Amino acid sequence: MSTGLISVLSAAPSFAQTNPPLPDVEPSTSGTPLPGDTRFECQLYEGTFTVVYRPESQPEKVYPWATPGQMGGGWTAERRCYAISDRLESYRPEGLVELQVGTENGYNTVCATTEQSPGLCKIVFTVPPGQNPTVTRDLVFENLALADAGNNTTVVNTFTSSGSYGSSGSDLLGQIGEVLNLPTRNSHRASSAPTGNGIYLKPFLDTADGGTGTALRSTTAPGRTLNPDRFR
Repeated sequence: MSTGLISVLSAAPSFAQTNPPLPDVEPSTSGTPLPGDTRFECQLYEGTFTVVYRPESQPEKVYPWATPGQMGGGWTAERRCYAISDRLESYRPEGLVELQVGTENGYNTVCATTEQSPGLCKIVFTVPPGQNPTVTRDLVFENLALADAGNNTTVVNTFTSSGSYGSSGSDLLGQIGEVLNLPTRNSHRASSAPTGNGIYLKPFLDTADGGTGTALRSTTAPGRTLNPDRFR
C-alpha cells in the first residue's frame, strides 16, 4: 500500500455508532391553516389551561373537553392544551367520529377517526409511559360521557405534575363502568357508527360540524355561559 493511500485512509474521519434520536411523536400542527370559525380552542379558564369546544349554534356557550396537566417531556400544560386543541380543530372539517387509542412510533396514543379517513386514527396526544391508554382517554374525555348521561360537566385534570391522576381520579375511575354502559352510547348508529372501543363524538358536536348535537341540545347540557372576563 502506497504512502499516499495510507495518509488518505488515516485522515478519513471515523464514525462512531450512535443510537438514533427518539421519533417526534408530537408533530407540530402549526403549519396547517385552521378555519376562521375556530371551534376548538385552548383557553385559560379560571386559571387553568382548558381545551374547550364552542358550537356555532350556541356562541354564548363554552364546553370544556379536557384540562391537560403537565405530562413531562418538556410539554407544559399550556403547550399540551394548545397541541390538543389545534389537532381537534384541524380534524374537525373532516368530520370527527370517535376517540380511540392506538400506537405511533412505539408510543401509546389517544387518536381520532374522521368521516373522511375512517381507517386512519389521527393522533390527539401521546400517553406517558406507564399510563393505561384507555383509562387515560376515558379520564381526559370523561366530561363528554357524563354530559351524554345528562349530568353537569366537571373539568377533568388529565394528569398532575407528577404524571399521576389527580385527587379526583379515584372518583372518576369509579364512574367509568357506568360511562361505558350508557344507553345513548349505542343509540347513535348511523353511517359512522361507534366501534364499541372508542368514545363516540357525534352527540357532542354541533350539526354544523357533522354531529347530531343531541348532548348540546339537552336542557341539562353542561355548556357554561361564556364570561369573557374569565378568559384572560
